[in-house]
Amino acid sequence: MGAIKVLIDCDTGIDDIIALSYAVKTPDLEVLGVTTVCGNLPTEITTYNTLNALHLMGRDDIPLARGAEKPLERELQDAAYIHGNNGLGGYEFAEKTTKTPVELPAWEFLYQVLREQPEPIDIIALAPLTNIALLLQKHPDALKLIRRVVFMGGSLRTGNPTPVATFNVLADPEAAKYVIATKIPFVMCSLDCTRGSYFTFEDLEATKQYDNPVSEMVRAVTRFYINSTKNENTVDSKKKGIDIHDLCTVMYVTHPEFFQGEQYFADVETKGELTTGFTLVDFEDNLRKPPEDKTVLFLKKVDREAYVRCFMDTLALY
Repeated sequence: MGAIKVLIDCDTGIDDIIALSYAVKTPDLEVLGVTTVCGNLPTEITTYNTLNALHLMGRDDIPLARGAEKPLERELQDAAYIHGNNGLGGYEFAEKTTKTPVELPAWEFLYQVLREQPEPIDIIALAPLTNIALLLQKHPDALKLIRRVVFMGGSLRTGNPTPVATFNVLADPEAAKYVIATKIPFVMCSLDCTRGSYFTFEDLEATKQYDNPVSEMVRAVTRFYINSTKNENTVDSKKKGIDIHDLCTVMYVTHPEFFQGEQYFADVETKGELTTGFTLVDFEDNLRKPPEDKTVLFLKKVDREAYVRCFMDTLALY
């Protein structure tokens, strides 16, 4: 079996850049392109970070398209308080790339690449779903060209930054609602799952054995991330480490055997006074939806030790 062909949509971002470091180096994936969107920071910053991350990782060959500047129906509320004003906790690239995005906007680039493939492929969405919603709105036939959307976000029991909503849904709840409602096969790498994907401080210290610029970058950005997540998140502050949510999402594609999940009907709240961004997951089948409506594979749990070991093995390849 060859490498799995994927497209990656991101808002780089500390955990995005770590996820990219795995995605573009693992022999299990063939990244056909990357798109950027507003989310953790405005699109100008997420695009700059992603272009330079790909350069650092020796993957200037991967095309990048710049995407939406704002959510579908609201203004951006970014996550600079978690990722820092430059999105990477102040980390600076020693060498800047001269590469620029392709001329097509993200949704048109995605459509072009999808149409070129002999069979449907995965989109890994590490960011608010604005670009994916625009793709499906403008090109409804793209539904048949996508094998599944693998998304970092959603939850059953908890939230961040609100008690019930995860950031990637809250940043553009209308987009998340739209994409899920299309009934496209949808993997929800939930906060319930990714909070089990933490790296201990000992794990992060162990990356020092890999003397390369990418491992140095991982250590630099996680130092900031440790402090910001502990200041903002009472759950994570109880751990001896940090959750790398986006990496968990990419790793599901390469190693689904690390994960436990079930199919459910799901929807997104967009108008609640207290619950905007909440992902309704019909865990107990109260709505009695037919099987064809249960299009969301909700990931509940990950094998943390296998996840960490897999990332370390890939980081060693740089």
